[in-house]
Amino acid sequence: MTKIPSYPPNSSIAYLISGSTKDTARIICLLFAVYHPRNLYLLHLDKKASQYERDNLALYVQSVPLFKAAQNVNFIGKADFVYPIGASALSATLHGASILLRVSAHWDWFINVNAADYPLVTQDGWWRKY
Repeated sequence: MTKIPSYPPNSSIAYLISGSTKDTARIICLLFAVYHPRNLYLLHLDKKASQYERDNLALYVQSVPLFKAAQNVNFIGKADFVYPIGASALSATLHGASILLRVSAHWDWFINVNAADYPLVTQDGWWRKY
């Protein structure tokens, strides 16, 4: 029988949530699905997305009282070019991780997700079922 590793209930996760053009709504939906006040979030829309889309995402997130109070949702200001196959995706991930480390080093785990991803269970709920 495989032993499931324990998940400390007070762990903090740093999320890099990436998307491209027309992914603003998906990023917002994903952010609400994975949001926990203890975590740190970095949102990135690549160069295919317009500056208008980046600005709208930032304005929307900054208008949500929950995110505003916790001040744990950040943005990559200068968009990276990300081609799904190749070194640019790895480079964007490492760039995001370095930004998250500069914002705060007080996190235990790093998760890189795309706007097309969606969690099946909550952060607090998955380990309790084992």
